[in-house]
Amino acid sequence: MAFTENLTLILFGVFFSATLSIGVVFIFLLFGRKMENIQSAHDLELKNKELEMMNAVVHAQEAERKNIARNLHDDVGAILSIAQRNLKLTLNNLPSNSPIKEDIAFSVDVIDQSVEKIRSISHSMLPHFLLKFGLQKSLQRLMEQTVKSLGNPCDFHSAIADELELVEAQEVHFFLIATEIINNLVKHAQPKRIHMNLEVKGNDILLHIEHDGSAIDQSEYENLLNQGHGMGLESISHRVQLIDGKVHFNRHTKGGTIEVSMPFLKKQNIE
Repeated sequence: MAFTENLTLILFGVFFSATLSIGVVFIFLLFGRKMENIQSAHDLELKNKELEMMNAVVHAQEAERKNIARNLHDDVGAILSIAQRNLKLTLNNLPSNSPIKEDIAFSVDVIDQSVEKIRSISHSMLPHFLLKFGLQKSLQRLMEQTVKSLGNPCDFHSAIADELELVEAQEVHFFLIATEIINNLVKHAQPKRIHMNLEVKGNDILLHIEHDGSAIDQSEYENLLNQGHGMGLESISHRVQLIDGKVHFNRHTKGGTIEVSMPFLKKQNIE
């Protein structure tokens, strides 16, 4: 009888210990999962705050760029244009044998170059052409300018319907990403040819850039970005995040490719 009672107590103790152990393990698992959820929510909140701060910084930078561009174009450009007009008038009224006529002609030419340079800087800081004609024509124009820089043929092809209109912020960021990539290629990769293709793939707009210069792959891009090499790469990364997009670098046997994508929003879908 005593043996039976002892066996019962032992079995009960084992059962209780096992139940308690399982309960402790379950509590730890539940607590761990809860902590993971809290950490995930915290990470998401930090990421959202980081994007909000980044967005605010970029908007501030864009506002400053617009302000500087307008001041250059409207104030400095206007003053130089007045000086240019007055010098031309003086030049036309001078006799052909005047000893200062050649000097004034030279000054008119220098001012003319300055006005063109200011206009170019103003347009690059504030993409009037983009806002007026849209993404496709702006990318086409970018490639035409790249041809002049490289001195070799470069081409642009678009498979997107002309009537497709995007949200302005998307267009600006996407275009400036493409501009930064092309500038980096011309400056560092030394390509002879660049091919750019724009298309819609699913719900994304995809820009495919192919070149025959020195290329980097995705891991090298991320390493350069993490090491803080170059404001251009940081600008690309920030703008890609703001449009919820992606950028991917590939290196091939000869040259490389860069793909930039973003989910597109139509203007009519935005209130």
